Amino acid sequence: MLLSNPFRPDPRVLKEATALQSAGYPVTIICWDRSAELPQEERHVSGVQVIRIQSVPSSYGLGMRQLTRIPRFWAAVWLLLNQLKPAIVHCHDFDTLPVGLAWGKLHKRPVIYDAHEYFAELCRPRLTGPLGILMYYGIQFMEMLCARLASGVITVDKLLAEIFQKQNRRVIVIGHYPSRHLVNSPAPVFSRQDLHLLYMGRLSRDRGLPVYLSILRCLIQAGVNARLILAGVFTPPNEEASIRSLLADIEDRVEIKGWIPYESIPDLLYQCDIGLVILQPKPRFINALPVKLFEYMAAGLPVIASNFPAISYLVATYDCGLLVEPEAAPEVIADQISRWCQSPSIPVRLGKNGRQAIMHFHNWELLQQKLVLLYQELLADKSNNT
Repeated sequence: MLLSNPFRPDPRVLKEATALQSAGYPVTIICWDRSAELPQEERHVSGVQVIRIQSVPSSYGLGMRQLTRIPRFWAAVWLLLNQLKPAIVHCHDFDTLPVGLAWGKLHKRPVIYDAHEYFAELCRPRLTGPLGILMYYGIQFMEMLCARLASGVITVDKLLAEIFQKQNRRVIVIGHYPSRHLVNSPAPVFSRQDLHLLYMGRLSRDRGLPVYLSILRCLIQAGVNARLILAGVFTPPNEEASIRSLLADIEDRVEIKGWIPYESIPDLLYQCDIGLVILQPKPRFINALPVKLFEYMAAGLPVIASNFPAISYLVATYDCGLLVEPEAAPEVIADQISRWCQSPSIPVRLGKNGRQAIMHFHNWELLQQKLVLLYQELLADKSNNT
């Protein structure tokens, strides 16, 4: 597996690697530790081997500097692939796909593109001006070309699958579903003295942070003993100063935990009462199903989420929370939470509904066999062609 982040670990990558390891496919993850913060080599408890490339310092995101750093990262990946001689090259992130494809084609090995998102659209907000537009169409063209050349494509939802099915006949959907046992027992929501609101994920304005702070302020003014927990990193980093400037009179009611190790997420979820995912109407969010939504549901937290098509279908189907317009007045949302406080059986029921949906329909245990079958098919094709 090739990965352009340092694998702290990345939850999706870890689940896939662990499933393959358990099925008898030894996995090595080659990843890019741009700041040399983690061990250069280690073996995860699952048996997965991790090798971090630390010889190419860099930052994250787009920028002219990346044009010189990425080829150096690819060169380091190529040397490791020559040493490991893998039977399959599994590329997470588009920026690992060119080197994976080139090595795989040269050595006649199957190559998988694991498209966690539509990379061109992910980059689009940061590509401005004539040069940015040109770069956008260049990235879009290269992503589609590479997807066509790959032996198979994995996507996270049906919308992405429809995009990549135009390029590749072998596309499977493996959603961002949590394990049934992410939280062994449901959180005791609305049963504690304090009401804990939770947002997990990248911390930014377009992911709703000012809205969450305004809701908290309204709840406090209404006499609700509420607190807000934010778990994640600020993206981009300069967002932190602008968000902290909004804390003025509620700083003692807001806990910014920073990045949380995946193994610590169950404990965090268990401490909370409501899961927030009020994303703003940006193109990359409107048709997304955030992983945090499923994690909230797994813990039995009632959710408050943006009324976007994919999210609203999930929440309405399982009656597991409240759908709101992203631009809705915070007072309106806070008023609904206050009503839940007065009738706690309602949010408890919504949380139970969400947890049941994860237990029976949207869990990793049901998906991992699809990944194993893809590997079996690709290795069988390789044997038949040699």
